[in-house]
Amino acid sequence: MMSSQKISYLSQLKPRRSDWCIQVKAIHTWKQFNATFGESLKIIFADKKGHKIYATFRQNQLISLGSKCVIGEWKIIENMSVTAAKNSLRPTDHMYKISFIGQTKITNCEFVNEDMFLSLVEFETIMSGNLNSSILIDVLGQAMDVGDLQTIQCQNGKERKKIDFTLRDINDQRIACCLWGKFAEMLETHIEEAQRGVVVCLIRFAKIGSFRGVLQISNAYDISQLLINPSIKEACDLKEAFKYDEAKCIVASNEDDNQVLKQDTTIVYQNQSWSEYEDKTIAEMVNSTQIEKCKVVCTVYDIDTDYGWYYFGCKVCNHRTFKVVKSRDTTTPTFWCEKCNKFVSNVSPKFKLHLMLKDDTGTTKFMLLDTIASKIVMEKAKKILNGSLEEIDDSELLPQPIKDIVGKTFKFGVAIENENIAYGVEIYKVLNVWSMNNLLMVGSQSDTISALETTLTSGDVGSFLTDGEESSGVLKTPSSKRSQDDLDDLPDLTSTSKKICSKAIKIEKISEEELKNKNNN
Repeated sequence: MMSSQKISYLSQLKPRRSDWCIQVKAIHTWKQFNATFGESLKIIFADKKGHKIYATFRQNQLISLGSKCVIGEWKIIENMSVTAAKNSLRPTDHMYKISFIGQTKITNCEFVNEDMFLSLVEFETIMSGNLNSSILIDVLGQAMDVGDLQTIQCQNGKERKKIDFTLRDINDQRIACCLWGKFAEMLETHIEEAQRGVVVCLIRFAKIGSFRGVLQISNAYDISQLLINPSIKEACDLKEAFKYDEAKCIVASNEDDNQVLKQDTTIVYQNQSWSEYEDKTIAEMVNSTQIEKCKVVCTVYDIDTDYGWYYFGCKVCNHRTFKVVKSRDTTTPTFWCEKCNKFVSNVSPKFKLHLMLKDDTGTTKFMLLDTIASKIVMEKAKKILNGSLEEIDDSELLPQPIKDIVGKTFKFGVAIENENIAYGVEIYKVLNVWSMNNLLMVGSQSDTISALETTLTSGDVGSFLTDGEESSGVLKTPSSKRSQDDLDDLPDLTSTSKKICSKAIKIEKISEEELKNKNNN
């Protein structure tokens, strides 16, 4: 039904009158509670030109008017109050908002347009610092370096969930992100997918902020909207640009899930190589003040058993499960999956290792989830437990395949995340790992040494250092920082089992006449 009144665009609305008539689509709603007015419904409308405005239904209007505004449907709205938008967080850049009055009339509209009316802001614009931080924005990028879901104690005594990660755009620009509450829990279910491929996050009505001087994107309470892998062109382009090359997957499990099968020796992103990231020592990594990735060569000197070494993951969603105390009349253990929100019995053990590492500059801790940990442990977690569904009784009793890691040296691809910089978290997440037994020293015509970094497979575990050996100068300085003089003095380390001869051999120069006399004698 078309109104007899002239339809105005949202950009034309002014407070001077209330007899406005608009044709709009509801694109987002949320509820809010106020001690004075009780519960209210908040809606963001868009017109056919893509202009957006924020609207409010009070509690006494929720049934009569609010129920008529369904997300995705177009409506004709007549008679409303237009006032200044004074909120500290404004969902749109419109300088006014609308409130509904007793004379407001909402009717159906025949007009159809499936546009989401996105207003995506480029990362470069966000990072310029010129945007009004009180106006919420739409931002889209790949979720990278996704941290663990944390429970934070707030000042009001309530607990809130949070998760830190990095958002990357198609130009490889990166911004720190932090999601809270239900948004953090939504992203947490995609952690494993984010490690193996490209997970695209669209955060609508996101807040621009900073924490300890680091620019950060976060959700603005329930105003924001999170869409994972949305079906839009921008998300498809991003996936295509950084898509995971599945044909070069490093490991695959056979049908009985008892063996690790070698398929290839490399694991790469199409437009991204770990060779692009800097080699760092532990000290350089710990002292870094920016969110980034780096490569660190270091030796495992112990396993932190406080965290255990495995957990049981739900086979449906891969989310961590918690064992429930079983009754006497049941023989099969029962687990609770928070993601599926139900009791499950179809679970599988997964690695979660916390390694203690060292090099010549210091010590640190790395955390390896199942996909990465499986590259350095020569058995699957399922095979080590031999079908047992019992939780850890004594975390100090480590199985031999995990003990065998101690004393070995690897090159780790590490994520330095916001939580490491802003919160001082001492545990770093490992995103990739390489064997060191194929280290190749490059000849004298190069200014640097490049390592032939063969991605680790089941037969490639190598060791540079053991607890009883002194570390060599090879581990002190990243290869990209060594001078040509340093290269000339380096020993041949094409085999990690070779020992460097420490005995000095003295060479003397003699004349031809002396040489003849020695031969005659």
